[in-house]
Amino acid sequence: MSNKSLSLSVMVCVFIMISVSGCKDSDQTTKIADKVETPQSEVKNLSERPANVMKLRGETVALSGLRIFGEVKQELHFVNKDLERFDNVTARSNEVSRSGHYSGAFTFRGPSLRSLLEFSGIEKKGSDFNKDLDLAILVRNREGKKVVFSWGEIFYRNPGDIIVAVEAEPIRPHHERNRIPKAFWPWLDQLDRIVGLPKLVVATDFYSDRSLEDIQSIEVVDLHPDVHKEEQEVLFSPTFSISGSVANPADISVLPDSNRTNVLFKEVGDGQGYHGLKSFGGVPLTDLLRQAGIRGDIDTAVIVSSPDGYRTILSYGELFLSNIGKNTLIGDTMAGEAVTARGKFFLVIPDDLSADRSVKAIQEIRVVSLKEEKYR
Repeated sequence: MSNKSLSLSVMVCVFIMISVSGCKDSDQTTKIADKVETPQSEVKNLSERPANVMKLRGETVALSGLRIFGEVKQELHFVNKDLERFDNVTARSNEVSRSGHYSGAFTFRGPSLRSLLEFSGIEKKGSDFNKDLDLAILVRNREGKKVVFSWGEIFYRNPGDIIVAVEAEPIRPHHERNRIPKAFWPWLDQLDRIVGLPKLVVATDFYSDRSLEDIQSIEVVDLHPDVHKEEQEVLFSPTFSISGSVANPADISVLPDSNRTNVLFKEVGDGQGYHGLKSFGGVPLTDLLRQAGIRGDIDTAVIVSSPDGYRTILSYGELFLSNIGKNTLIGDTMAGEAVTARGKFFLVIPDDLSADRSVKAIQEIRVVSLKEEKYR
């Protein structure tokens, strides 16, 4: 084992020592080895799994590993045993893509994406914004496909919503094959396919396009958006723009009357706690983005900002591949009345468990594609 290699147990000890003694984090890339004994409480008894469960293949993963890097305290390389030692989360997924392709129904088990990121420790480097709300999480697989998540959809939702699966168990129909119409047999055959593990599983998405197989890296990205800042006694913006990677950029001073809706929001902030149950009215952000001609890319992020530099990121996937996007509003009323305290237009995300991604006095909505490496 090299000097840079540490076991999961040793890493835990190191992190505890750091929190107690205030030691500086090592800037070396750490590879967690799977050869050192782990405390029994952390080890899952995988021998109890049914025989038809597909497990992570050690010879495949050990060659490349799963790398976490970017805006983190400690860059890490996980191998198969490391991922198995985390607490398992179970998620069922009926795998249907936006194109209508069915690739099976499975029960997946593995650590949450959030737990892996917390273990690595998110840490911004050289940012003028002290919150993590504008960070993007970029996941790549062996084929080079990319998918983007927002920091908020990982840390302001339940951890079991997005997992890194190390096991996949097919969900087979109760009826025997000869009792099922032959027209359905090609779909039955999908239950016998080899699932590429580790696999990203997004349980909240209706479509499975973001559930990449054979994932190899997780990068925490600070896009360093060039956000206009100005001092205002009262935060306010009479208009907002939609710009960036869209076909029809626009400046909006009045929300359209079509498809207006109302949402209830349990407003709980991480800083000041519960602010009440509130009714907001407005237009779904997805409607405005469609009208602006956003492209349907799962490696796209949407940055929403206000004049004072406050900002947050939403991912294309959380807006367009799940029902969460239907409730995410650009609002202009509260309890039926036009607002002024929130700066005329504001972002509200009722499905978040914290209100910190609510942006007041929206000035710009910018669509950013991470398809290219230009964000570096």
